Amino acid sequence: MSQTNDDSRTWIVGMDEAGYGPNLGPFVMAGVIANWKAEGDWVESFKNLCRSASNKKDITRPLVDDSKKAYSKEGVEGLERTVASFFELGQNMGQCLNEKSVHGLEHLIHEPWFKPEENTFFPGIDPEALYSTNSRNFASIGFESFDCRFFILPSLVFNQIVEKNDNKGAVLSAGMISIFKHLENLFSSGDAIHGFVDKHGGKNNYSATLQNILNKGLILAGQEGVYESNYKSMGADQDWNFRILPKADVKFPMVGLASMLAKWMRERLMSQFNAYWAEQVPGILPTAGYPGDAPRFYDLIKEKAQALGMTREKVWRNR
Repeated sequence: MSQTNDDSRTWIVGMDEAGYGPNLGPFVMAGVIANWKAEGDWVESFKNLCRSASNKKDITRPLVDDSKKAYSKEGVEGLERTVASFFELGQNMGQCLNEKSVHGLEHLIHEPWFKPEENTFFPGIDPEALYSTNSRNFASIGFESFDCRFFILPSLVFNQIVEKNDNKGAVLSAGMISIFKHLENLFSSGDAIHGFVDKHGGKNNYSATLQNILNKGLILAGQEGVYESNYKSMGADQDWNFRILPKADVKFPMVGLASMLAKWMRERLMSQFNAYWAEQVPGILPTAGYPGDAPRFYDLIKEKAQALGMTREKVWRNR
């Protein structure tokens, strides 16, 4: 998985989501990308500069792991330190999403709870120092040009996509297509793109979805099954390769990084969501939005939501 000549480049892309299961709050998918300029195994090279959620000894290394494990161990701040280490995201949430969101900001600005002026990072985070150090370390082993994109769906838009396709998985497909299409601007003819994506539920066949990413050429399926589905392009301007498999965030650290980025954005937006409703309904306890607690929260806010002109579909995800 190395470059073949001085003109072509090799790109590693990881993609994952956060908030697919909840009934409340936005769905977030994140894609991360880096130019891989070295020879050999990028996975081991990447892992050697990071730490897992179970390793709290060397905190100078960024935490990259399954986002649920990372969040349970170190909370939002742990996710945030990793995000700040890899990406330059602007001063506030509005600027961050204006630069990095491929879909969602145009809808978020109409959500009464969204605060675009909120600082991107906590006051205790020094993003410039973290990013500078991490960039040098990763450049030394062959990784350059880390970048990211977000695909965000508030509840109403989530419901519209699901209802239009009569399939909840359509939001995952839409996110994957949108992110890859926007990253395409970084690629030149002859570049090799290796995409790693966490599996979309029980789905095994992704040929039709991935075909939407190419401007020309065909997607050819290799293995398609429970354990992995992989694909390559034929006749495209670039050499596209995709591996979609369960637990990709554990097996491939670029997917782990995307998982943490998506989880971080979801948690930051849910913090704004809960703060807004705490102002509207004093005394209400915050929610993570998942089915076990979402009905309790919605029952407490629905009267106020109706008074504010917010229909059920704007707040509650139907699937």
